[in-house]
Amino acid sequence: MPLISIITPVLNEEAVIGPFLDNLAHMQGDFELIVADGGSSDGTVAAIEQCRPEFPAPLTLLTAPTGRGIQMNAGAAVARGDILLFLHVDCTIPDDALFVIKKTCETDGVVGGAFRQSFPDPDLFFVLSSGIVNLLAKYTGIFFGDFGIFIKKEFFSQSGGYEPIHYMEDVEFCRSAQRHGRLVQVDRVILSSPRRFLKVGRVRLVVVYALACVLNGFGIRPVFLRRIISD
Repeated sequence: MPLISIITPVLNEEAVIGPFLDNLAHMQGDFELIVADGGSSDGTVAAIEQCRPEFPAPLTLLTAPTGRGIQMNAGAAVARGDILLFLHVDCTIPDDALFVIKKTCETDGVVGGAFRQSFPDPDLFFVLSSGIVNLLAKYTGIFFGDFGIFIKKEFFSQSGGYEPIHYMEDVEFCRSAQRHGRLVQVDRVILSSPRRFLKVGRVRLVVVYALACVLNGFGIRPVFLRRIISD
């Protein structure tokens, strides 16, 4: 069975890195974890080092310039796996996720894909939000980063990796990858933290994301949107 490299960019994630590693420790199947730190000033790195001895898979910690796309590219550059899974630190995947990814990548014409996104909060707003973005993702093959994007390593290289932009790097990457084959949505749920909605405000963040998507279609990425989306 092919090895899967899980690549996770982090920056000051001391509060969530422990639960994230606990989730991955229960994964079924062979994998390696590569954490690309963007210069954390809190206890993120120390927490990773503390967990490393007991972590059940090879764990590589590297430092890269700040920027999610840049950090993920740095992780991909040292990955040993045949399949790359780009996983946000505030997301949780099911125990059999790796087997599902491997099976999906064996399908003719498929170069990668992502999960169905959901939130642990049963609030109607989050249910509707997930329903809409999942429907769009299913028919477009375009995924946001918190969907858990995965791709065969050879096609990651052929796609040119992630652009060094501050947001919408996941959308642009999916578009590039689709030139080489299909990206499909698997029948497994990834749970994403609603923390940014709670921090920025639900309606405000939805408006910001919608505006960012529209402007990105014209190659425009204003700095003021970056401050809301990325900070």
